[in-house]
Amino acid sequence: MKLTTSTSTSIHASMNSPSQANKINSLEVSSAKKQYATTISNDTIAKSSQQNAITIKKITEPTAAELKEGLLDLVAIEKEQQKYADDMVSETKRILAEVAKEQPSLLEKKFDFTNTGDEIDIIDHDLTKREYNYLKAKLNASDKLVEATDFLNNDLAREKTQTSKSNTIYTKEDVVGRIHVRDVIEQAEKRSAERIRITEENIVMKPYDERAMFREEVHLNVLDIVENTSVRFSAKV
Repeated sequence: MKLTTSTSTSIHASMNSPSQANKINSLEVSSAKKQYATTISNDTIAKSSQQNAITIKKITEPTAAELKEGLLDLVAIEKEQQKYADDMVSETKRILAEVAKEQPSLLEKKFDFTNTGDEIDIIDHDLTKREYNYLKAKLNASDKLVEATDFLNNDLAREKTQTSKSNTIYTKEDVVGRIHVRDVIEQAEKRSAERIRITEENIVMKPYDERAMFREEVHLNVLDIVENTSVRFSAKV
């Protein structure tokens, strides 16, 4: 017993140094922390595994009925796009043909027009005030033209939203004023003429030649041009 007591006393005596005592206490606390940290870590891993198990979703392939429905929707959208693009072209030509009869000198001047959301407005022009008012009234008198240009504004916003790499959601307000109708139609007519020439002359195009995308139908070229119109996103406040 004396030996045991002596040994015990010897050990405690070695702790009389504050620095040594601190080291020993530090080791004990550190060891306890490690054990506690290990316990927490294991618990966290277990919880994390449970969370992962909960968030994992089974990916199922669409059924034949769902695929058919999606395809029908795409076909319907495409038909609607082509209809309104054709309406924009045909109405513009009809109205400008009337203008040519009523005020032929006006067509020799510079002007374009666009749907601003509520109406069609004249842009990039050098018209007199009287000519401006006459042409603006003429264009807005066509419900078919107003509706077609409004649809294409909405369609462009939809297209930009779907192709956005940053998941930006575009609205009609971001698009209005971007589609310059007269310029778009003139570009489309040039593409159509080039497509016809390539076909008639049996021209072999090199890979990645953009002319391969040109269509003979003017309204289809219009649709391609509109959907590739540059749009700057306006942040909503």
